[in-house]
Amino acid sequence: MPAVELESKVAHVIAKQLTAPSFIGPLFPDATAAEIADAEAKIDAIGDRSTSWLELIKRIDLNAGELNICLDQKRIATLFERDSNEQLQDLLTIKAPFQIRKRGVETKLIFADAPSQRDETLIKNIAKAHHWFEQIKSGKTFSQIAANDQVSKRRIQQMIELAFLAPDIIRDVLEGTQPIGFTSDWYLRHAIPVSWTEQRALIATL
Repeated sequence: MPAVELESKVAHVIAKQLTAPSFIGPLFPDATAAEIADAEAKIDAIGDRSTSWLELIKRIDLNAGELNICLDQKRIATLFERDSNEQLQDLLTIKAPFQIRKRGVETKLIFADAPSQRDETLIKNIAKAHHWFEQIKSGKTFSQIAANDQVSKRRIQQMIELAFLAPDIIRDVLEGTQPIGFTSDWYLRHAIPVSWTEQRALIATL
């Protein structure tokens, strides 16, 4: 996996932890409401700067299916302008469960709380497949549809089976929660079963 992508994912995990409403108060239990508000403002100021989040790391321990991200006590104290002795240490270790997914030669690290990523190409192809299938039901031939939509007849024949995906699979694609290996490229190289149960079983393996 490219280092830049891994760093971005780790930065997201740290940002999610530190921006949680319940983080600052327990971290500095003796802080006043005004001091907590000031600390939250400092977090908001970091925004999406991945480098700034990564600078807070002391070390990362890799276990089976889980990253343990240990934040640096002194750097956290400096960020919030607080005494490092005030911090509750157990809150400075972030446990991030993940799964490793492979797609060809590409390896992806999928964190449990990672933001969903919609595959817009796959979504468009599913929409086209439904559009073409409706035209077929109205009596048009592949050749007529190809001429009207200015695409090749072969392209329509390749994509039309996407119109027969199970509703829950389509829902997952629209929400960006489908398995990472389920892409238009994968679909073009594999046959999709007619049975929705078999579709679910196959796609779950990707």
